[in-house]
Amino acid sequence: MSTALSSYESKCNELQARITSGSSLSRKLSIARIATALPGLLLVIAGLSESQLPSLIWQVGVLLILAFLALASWQELLQDQLDWSSQKLGFYRRMQARCKRQWDQLPALPTEKAAVGHADELSRDLDLFGDRSLFRWYSLAVTETGAKTIAHWMGSWTPVQVIRDRQQAVSELKELRLWREEFWDAALGFRGCDTSPERIAEWGRSPSFYDNRKWLRPLTWLGPIVTILAILGMVASLVLKQPELFNISFFTFLGGVTFNLLVTISIVGRIHDLFVQIGNANRDLSSLAQLLRLAQKLEPKSSLLRKLSSQFFDGGVSATDTISKLQSRMRFAGIQRNPLLFIPYWFLQLILFWDARILEMLESWKVKHGNKVQGWLEGLGVLEAVVSGAAVADEYPDWCYLDCSDTAQRSLIAKELGHPLIPDAKRVVNDVQIHESHPLLLVTGSNMAGKSTLLRSLGINSVLGRLGSPVACRHWNGPNCQLASSIRVQDSLADGVSFFMAELKRLRAITDATREHYHSGDNRVSMVLLDEILQGTNSRERQIAVEQVLEQFVQLGALVVASTHDLELANC
Repeated sequence: MSTALSSYESKCNELQARITSGSSLSRKLSIARIATALPGLLLVIAGLSESQLPSLIWQVGVLLILAFLALASWQELLQDQLDWSSQKLGFYRRMQARCKRQWDQLPALPTEKAAVGHADELSRDLDLFGDRSLFRWYSLAVTETGAKTIAHWMGSWTPVQVIRDRQQAVSELKELRLWREEFWDAALGFRGCDTSPERIAEWGRSPSFYDNRKWLRPLTWLGPIVTILAILGMVASLVLKQPELFNISFFTFLGGVTFNLLVTISIVGRIHDLFVQIGNANRDLSSLAQLLRLAQKLEPKSSLLRKLSSQFFDGGVSATDTISKLQSRMRFAGIQRNPLLFIPYWFLQLILFWDARILEMLESWKVKHGNKVQGWLEGLGVLEAVVSGAAVADEYPDWCYLDCSDTAQRSLIAKELGHPLIPDAKRVVNDVQIHESHPLLLVTGSNMAGKSTLLRSLGINSVLGRLGSPVACRHWNGPNCQLASSIRVQDSLADGVSFFMAELKRLRAITDATREHYHSGDNRVSMVLLDEILQGTNSRERQIAVEQVLEQFVQLGALVVASTHDLELANC
């Protein structure tokens, strides 16, 4: 942990020093700009207005203005560097806060909203999503696809082999700290900005502009063909000295230009709206290309990373090369918004119907490669999930990976088990041992003794282990568990449901799910976490009911961990 944290602190100090130095230089450049602009302007005015003054006066003024322009360019470049350094500093401060569990300095990333749909009762019991949650602490994903991937992995039972593949990938990237830092630098293009590479995938899957306007494509070619033939006719008439041919060609040219103008007026708004949509995605493309380029730099050894590497190629052509082709075509789509190119744009538009030609180039790319973008994003999302796990592995080299058995054995050994969201200095660890012969662990103790925390530690580490990440434990050996819990049950005044009834409904749902898993035949053991259940009735009735509930779960093949104050339950 200390090595990773010290690396973050070193980065923060380096970036802060760079920002301080750059800000000081920027202030000096501002003064220098004023010192060159005003005297330069005055000297030019004086030198040109007073003919008696030597020409050297206005020439010096011009030099000062040129110096001002050079200083302005330098300061603009410096400001871009300062903005970039500030973004990096914010990221590494977040990484420091992550290690220290300083939750007030861990605001939600923009992509966290993509995980909202995965929240359920189990996630509320275990603090998987929301403030001070596992997702907030774990996820470094800057794409919505990456956030959804992590959220899906957290909420889904995972076969043992898939967990092992993820662990191998995490372990491999753990050793590549410099590569991960490059990956994080490239991801700054998405972090904290209104960007979303998913918009590119949406456009790639969208229907062609001409799908519902098949009549339009011939019209976009008719005018240009007429104008080009007319131009050739005028050239031929001049060579052959045929004035009649020139007149016919000239009026034909005017007719073609008029036709192009009318078609332009009728559809140019819709085409330009599409160009704006694609142009907005161009910024996303640049950041996406950088991330994919880094992904392609990997020389993977683990099976999961090898699979991802092959996913970033399209028929032997890399995803970055394919994106570069799209970006080169996108540059032509925005020339109508450039004041310097406005007149050339209208010339090309009236002669060649320029917008339609560029649209055809973009549609051609979409037909060939548009359906591949979603696959690239999904691969990048998996890579972001693995990179997040690799950061945890680097920060906590003394944590262990889950050692899951691919059998239905209900034995669990966890040594020095702690809660990963509690600061290191405050984390209390416990040893947990459950045997197949008695797959029920009763946790008792006084109030505030940590009974609920132990239950949550078992649950949240099981979820963390699914991600391929190390868990807050020195050793973990046990079944590959499907989780269920009744820890934070809430009543509902709006639905007229009391606390006791709400808890009964939760227990019924857990029982049904446990029964389904028991009969699934995929060696899926349910780990049921129960925190002082059925508190809404008297002591004797509660004891009888709890005994029946626990016995039911044990009979359904579950591994049960229950906290209680009723010591008599130890006899059940």
